[in-house]
Amino acid sequence: MVKLQRYAQYLETLADAGVEEAPGCESCAANRMMLERAWQTVANEFYDPAGRFSQQAWAGQLQAVLAQHGGALHSKAEAYSALRELLGSLGDRYSTFMEPAAFRRALRQPMPAAERDYLAAQFVGVGVQLGGVSPQGGRLVEAPLVESPAEAAGIRRGDRVLEIEGIPAESLTLDETTTLLRGPAGSSVGLTVAPRGPAQQSPRQLLLERRPLPQPAVKEAQLPLPDGRVVQYVRLHYFTHEATGALAQVVASAEAEGQHVAGYVLDLRNNPGGVFEEAVAIASLFQDPMSPVAETVRSGSSLVDVVWRPAGLSPASWPDVLAGPLTSKPLVLLVNSNSASASEVLAGGLRDYNRAVIVGERTFGKGLVQYYFPMGDGSGLKLTAAKYLTPKAYDITKFGGLTPDFACKDYPHGVFTPGRADRCVTSALGYIMAAPAPDPLSYSPLYASTGTEKP
Repeated sequence: MVKLQRYAQYLETLADAGVEEAPGCESCAANRMMLERAWQTVANEFYDPAGRFSQQAWAGQLQAVLAQHGGALHSKAEAYSALRELLGSLGDRYSTFMEPAAFRRALRQPMPAAERDYLAAQFVGVGVQLGGVSPQGGRLVEAPLVESPAEAAGIRRGDRVLEIEGIPAESLTLDETTTLLRGPAGSSVGLTVAPRGPAQQSPRQLLLERRPLPQPAVKEAQLPLPDGRVVQYVRLHYFTHEATGALAQVVASAEAEGQHVAGYVLDLRNNPGGVFEEAVAIASLFQDPMSPVAETVRSGSSLVDVVWRPAGLSPASWPDVLAGPLTSKPLVLLVNSNSASASEVLAGGLRDYNRAVIVGERTFGKGLVQYYFPMGDGSGLKLTAAKYLTPKAYDITKFGGLTPDFACKDYPHGVFTPGRADRCVTSALGYIMAAPAPDPLSYSPLYASTGTEKP
């Protein structure tokens, strides 16, 4: 309250000085009110996953930003700069100010930006998505695309690309890096890649072949067991409506084979997420559609805002979810540190109800919800406003992802390449062969929904 009173006094000082009445400042009042509107939206709606945000500190941020611009925002460009500074002070990589063109694109294309990038990856390249510049040098790897040369070379989220064709990556814009990475099919591109972790690790020199990178919804195979049965393996690349339908068809076909199919392995490694509702719908293939898959908690409250369950989805969009699970056979989910967002929600929801075990690495740890808020002139805010919890209230973001029931570190390969083993798939097959059916009354996943590490 004190800081807001100081802001009111600051505005009185500016008014006495005639700042917004000066020539050339005709838009100053409107621009200031837009800044105030953004500030109020953040105060009302923002959820800080790190727990650093305080209303008391935020109360002084409005005056601080306005004062940095001399108390007057003369133009739209200056107002937008102030809005970016205001949102940037939150320290949340997912919350940002969007100018009108970007905001319109976001509203016209409601699927997440990561999904649009992923599904647009029908080009000739090496399949690596680069992000911002790392303080340690180079550009950070956001994710390798599935079945890509980058994934085959073992490039992982959090690695740093130091050089592309001998050019320092931090000296290039993202558009320039894209231009260098793409090229004719069959040609090669040289990368210098530093693994994530301690800076003293030696960088790797890689020569990757560019090739077309179509992204099918799923890839599936039946993997033999020593007893003559098979395990149905499905790799889910991304959560889309097409992927949900394709996965349902695979499961239905496998169930038609009866006891010949011993169980299922759903590979979510390097799956960055996608349409959240599709993750909820997929859960209905394996468990009661009335069972919750996730809960949403809004900002400033510990109360559950929405309970997400397949039965609550629109029957017009998901007409089959109420039909009940297609299978009750053992289910193993493969994850790694690139399994994020909707992947984590599905894995946590199935495990909390003892319907699946998780094999692999700790997941990425993003269970956040972003909403869009218009600012009145066509621009808007994309703001983190809520978080997802698993049905047993495990906080995916707070605890840094899901801990696997059985640890295994390997990247997806071997299933479709004869003669190449995949340790995590092998571990999953061993589990299904040894445990033909989970017992929901006695089975308790290791460390599920506790956020604790193994002692």
